[in-house]
Amino acid sequence: MKKISIILIICLVACMGIAIFTGCSPSFGPIGTTEYKDSPVVNNGGLVVQQGGYLYYVNGMDSTSNIVKPEDNAFGKASVKGSIMKSKIDADGNLSETAVVVPKMFYTAASNGGFYIYGEWIYYLSPNTKADNKSNVLSSQSVAFRTKIDGTKTQEIATLTSNSTQYTFTDKEFIYFEDSVLKKVGYDNEKINKKAENIQEDVTSALFTAKSNVVFFLKSSESKVRLNNNVYAYVNGEVKAITSDATYDKEGDLSQDNLKKQYTFALLSFDAKENTLFYTKVSNDADASKKTSTYAYKFDESYSFDTAKEVRYATSALTGASIINLGSERGILYTAAAELQIYKSISETAVENDTQKGATLTATGAEIVKIDGNDMYYILSNTLYKIDFTDKNAVTQQLSEDAILTSWLTRSVIGNYLYFIDNTYNYMYRVDLSTFVGENNNFVYAKGEIVSGTRKATLTKDDDDKIVIKYVAEDASEEGVKYYQIPKFMTSDNAQKYAEAIYEEEDDK
Repeated sequence: MKKISIILIICLVACMGIAIFTGCSPSFGPIGTTEYKDSPVVNNGGLVVQQGGYLYYVNGMDSTSNIVKPEDNAFGKASVKGSIMKSKIDADGNLSETAVVVPKMFYTAASNGGFYIYGEWIYYLSPNTKADNKSNVLSSQSVAFRTKIDGTKTQEIATLTSNSTQYTFTDKEFIYFEDSVLKKVGYDNEKINKKAENIQEDVTSALFTAKSNVVFFLKSSESKVRLNNNVYAYVNGEVKAITSDATYDKEGDLSQDNLKKQYTFALLSFDAKENTLFYTKVSNDADASKKTSTYAYKFDESYSFDTAKEVRYATSALTGASIINLGSERGILYTAAAELQIYKSISETAVENDTQKGATLTATGAEIVKIDGNDMYYILSNTLYKIDFTDKNAVTQQLSEDAILTSWLTRSVIGNYLYFIDNTYNYMYRVDLSTFVGENNNFVYAKGEIVSGTRKATLTKDDDDKIVIKYVAEDASEEGVKYYQIPKFMTSDNAQKYAEAIYEEEDDK
């Protein structure tokens, strides 16, 4: 009897926390079904991902400062703010059957951040809930997890030293960059490898791209007499050497200090849709007139590199975040200044850029969310606009009155909808871009709506002048009663503020 009790205690202790590689993983659900597990996935690596007939999304941005004890982000106990939701979506974009599928905060400070779905697993990051020896929760660290798309099983993959660590998930491995080392943790549909493996050491910089699992990185030449670095890509589980010491110095003596054919690269950005890398390079000779130039290279599936196919766009170093690839025929749209510029390709010996003036925006700092022909949809000062970016005399059109948060990760467009975190309550909203009407005699703003849905309620004031929310059935229709719609998956504090705002608004009318 004593032996059985000891075994039972051991099993209970092992299953108390989140088990990393065992069957003791927490369960939640089932939520919806797994019927679309083999369907194509749209927008992997964003904050909103569609798989077949289901839409998955992060229900807003919560703060890691709200995690002061482990249970604040415990699986199944975490706030609905920041949890990953699941809604059924029909052909017209209508959502129904909304529920929490990952009851844990999604968070990352990495600029390329997002979550991924492969088959029947959701892959994501969440703040660490373990504590140090002074009982301080280590929420500045991230833990990589995966949860079944119906919420019935969760497994831990790896712990990262920082919540700003760059990362991506593929269908076979979790890839991340820490302490000059590109690392991975492999997995299959059933189990996760117990230890991380080094993909490449002595990496000087790495480029992770939102919604892509191709990772480019740089390493210095291994030669002690050379000053150049080289470009590599980690793709489909293999390291591809894009350049080598012999790439620009095929006939030279590689052991000699041939600086004119040695280049230093910097990685700018990667257009995953066009498989095009943007980068700068500069020769390492002592010529005072040398300049850093901006280039692009469109790869095929082999990721081989031919110097004759490099495309030079600028005689200076452009900023990667401001480059919008329009395609080899149209060039690149550069958005660093209020006056937009279109750069055309130039020869290797050109000393001037070939640029065309585009539209002028009201300020710098625009975030481009969609290019449709000559129409550029963008966010500036938290507001959504549209303009013909090719027309230097174009007039901006404001599309919506919604305030859009732009300080965290990327916005996503799926179908007609722009998905964004609202700048007031920090929950996931969406706006149907097709509902905007710009006609002077019939002007209609596109109006955002909270993605996780609302509940019908009445609002009253108590004796302390506090708003009291009372939820009612959706078919309630008592005569003389004013009904409101309150976001359904919102924290009680946020719901209270929301109710106060719309109650005051109605009183003012």
